[in-house]
Amino acid sequence: MRQALALHQARRWAQAEELYRQVLKARPDHAAAAHFLGLLLHQTGRSGDGLALIEQSVRVEPKNADFLNNLGTVLRDLGRAAAAADHFRRAVAARPDMLAARDNLGTVLKLEGRFEAAEEVFRGTIGRNPFHVRARLGLGDTLQEAGRLDAALAVFEEALAIRPKDAEVLHAYGVGLMEKGRLAEAAEMFRRALAADPAMARAWQMLSQVKRQEKADGELAAMAALHARAPENSLERMQLSFGLGKAHDDLRQYERAFDYVAEGNAIRRKGIAYDGERTRREFEAMKATFSKAFFEHRRPSAIDDDTPIFVVGMPRSGTTLVEQIIASHPKVFGAGELTILKTAVGKGFPLDMKGGFPAGIADMPDKAFADAGHDYLDMLHARYPGFRHVTDKMPGNFMLIGFLHMMLPKAKIVHCARNAVATCLSIFKTNFRGDGHLYSYDLGELADFHNLYTDMMAHWRDVLPGVVHDVRYEDFVADQEGQSRALIEYLGLPWDDAVLSFHENQRQVRTASAAQVRQPMYKGSVDLWTRYGDKLKPLIEKLEL
Repeated sequence: MRQALALHQARRWAQAEELYRQVLKARPDHAAAAHFLGLLLHQTGRSGDGLALIEQSVRVEPKNADFLNNLGTVLRDLGRAAAAADHFRRAVAARPDMLAARDNLGTVLKLEGRFEAAEEVFRGTIGRNPFHVRARLGLGDTLQEAGRLDAALAVFEEALAIRPKDAEVLHAYGVGLMEKGRLAEAAEMFRRALAADPAMARAWQMLSQVKRQEKADGELAAMAALHARAPENSLERMQLSFGLGKAHDDLRQYERAFDYVAEGNAIRRKGIAYDGERTRREFEAMKATFSKAFFEHRRPSAIDDDTPIFVVGMPRSGTTLVEQIIASHPKVFGAGELTILKTAVGKGFPLDMKGGFPAGIADMPDKAFADAGHDYLDMLHARYPGFRHVTDKMPGNFMLIGFLHMMLPKAKIVHCARNAVATCLSIFKTNFRGDGHLYSYDLGELADFHNLYTDMMAHWRDVLPGVVHDVRYEDFVADQEGQSRALIEYLGLPWDDAVLSFHENQRQVRTASAAQVRQPMYKGSVDLWTRYGDKLKPLIEKLEL
């Protein structure tokens, strides 16, 4: 086992795997061999087999805090947050002074959106050990996710004062600076992270996002060399593939850029579960529920609060740009991608509701929508008190427009659209955080989803004429001022020249467009997709253009 562990630590994956399997062949109940083989399989892209082995090891040693903690970590990586939290709690119960398990518990609570609970866990850990940098890192991440970016940056600075060469903290601080729009400082933090850990694939990917690759340089060569050494199907190789795709796109080497991005997407797709047919059924069910007859016989709530401004559409269609323009108006606060609409709808119309979701909605009283509207506004005003208008830019809320109209009929809904091929290519080039866009890692599945989205928006226009205000990305690029004036007029706001200088707005931007919206309107991306040629045939052939 010692030799296998040493090989594992040295990332000599194949040799370590062979030794682990030899131990298990001789002793099938060897908990440590099963456990660390499971971790190795997870690290090299075979998470399903790895998880089974790690669970086997925990069954043999159910109070082993290290095993419980590692099992929680794998479950977290697989998107099973609730199960992960349970195992982290069991690890803490088995070993109360296990700071790593406490940190992991805080992290998974953060992933579930339970920011106050996560903050409490991290601050409690810091109280136990003020010099425990990982807890400060978790606290900073939690504050950042909760939209408290300045507080998060202050926490990262405290952590760097304790450990100035910690690659993880440097990376996190760089991401925060990027979201704040301080791109040059962000690039410097990513470079400092790489100086501390040259193999940190995440830092290479983020550096590529904030850096404009103008020529082949030493950094590009180092990233390519690390990519060549990374195990196939590993997380590191995926991150480096997306980073190299961005760099070669900058260099206008589009075939190479696409090949890197395609590899990154293929790796990501192997690690997720996505059912395109189930998605199709969900879209059809929503249309069938919110039919023309439904709106002819139902009355929207009497809520006249028009504080929220919803920005919806496909990701990478200009939603961040449009929100940035709106949020540059002095009467508007840009809150970014909020989950509170989903929370309010889920509370009022749960998945296990009588009749099922969404079909059971047809039998619910109009008051249910008013109650959900009040729940949404309570959460919005508690989080952002005193603002005249607040943007809620969750692109996928286009699915919930029927709910929005019934819950908050005075709220404005702005729908962003862009050329379908350009939108899909931009999505395909993006390694999204979390698991909100599982359809996006295969060109065929991506085209199918875009077709469903297009059909859904046509449905809303048919059953709710005039409720949604459409804007097109290409129109904004061609006529920034004219389109901005029309948008501000639709929102019922007085004109303010600040909306034309949206790139100077230092508000927090957490999306994949965080770097782009710090630049003036850019026309070069409108027809960029045409330069990818035949690489996009599988996409174009399936899109309903």
